[in-house]
Amino acid sequence: MLVDSQVHVWRAIPGHPNPAVTITSPASDIPLELYNQYMSEYGIERAVLVQPVYPGQDNTYVAECASSDPSKFKAVCVVDPRLPGAVRRLEYWVAKRGCVGLRLRPRIADEALCFGDSSTFPLWEKAQTLRVVVSILASPSQFRTIGMLAARFPLVPIVIDHMGHPDVRPGVESADLKDLLALSQHNKIYAKVSGYYYFSRCSYPFEDCWNVFRALYDAFGPERLVWGSDFPHVLLKIGFRRNLLLQERIYSYLSQSELALIMGNNAEELYWPSG
Repeated sequence: MLVDSQVHVWRAIPGHPNPAVTITSPASDIPLELYNQYMSEYGIERAVLVQPVYPGQDNTYVAECASSDPSKFKAVCVVDPRLPGAVRRLEYWVAKRGCVGLRLRPRIADEALCFGDSSTFPLWEKAQTLRVVVSILASPSQFRTIGMLAARFPLVPIVIDHMGHPDVRPGVESADLKDLLALSQHNKIYAKVSGYYYFSRCSYPFEDCWNVFRALYDAFGPERLVWGSDFPHVLLKIGFRRNLLLQERIYSYLSQSELALIMGNNAEELYWPSG
């Protein structure tokens, strides 16, 4: 079972004020049909459609795509906690539109200002009630706040996107990495092993990240690591196939059962729970 936990699809936004806001421009249409071709070619059985940064809180397209085949797709919505009515909007996207996850983005400067503030606790309480998975697009400076939130809302599964964009230059002794590894004490926190090219200083296969992955593996265990392709951005960085095979090619200490957990079973249990 291969499950891709980090897929972005969207409708083009003509005239977007910042067409270079991410690797793939919002002025380009990235339809679900395009991703489906990669699913078919590489045997991806399920995928989590994560609302990208620039459409804001209009999660319509990812919700529509997921509802077209819920056994194959699930959607993660964005709700801006700074704006009035955040709790009501989350309930709408989950209860009415079928989303199963919420994405918070404190890596974005404006959203960082309220991350962890008590004013956002009602949103976390609603996430807990609705049993949604909270994905966090974070920077290392927010790891301790994530720990505080995990302690306050222990029933909420938390997935840290792109391994929290660690600074890999100091190696495994860096203070940032120690803060990330400390999060493993919270048994509902998962690390998404994706987006190496955002923080690596090396070209593929990102040798300066190998010790970081090993540290995450040792701390969280294979049961709390989830793979994601970061489609479509990965296509312009390293290509889909190399991304898919990276864990198997580089981390020879992973058993087949551990690879199965990381590459699909963990994400399946998070987003398509059996119980």
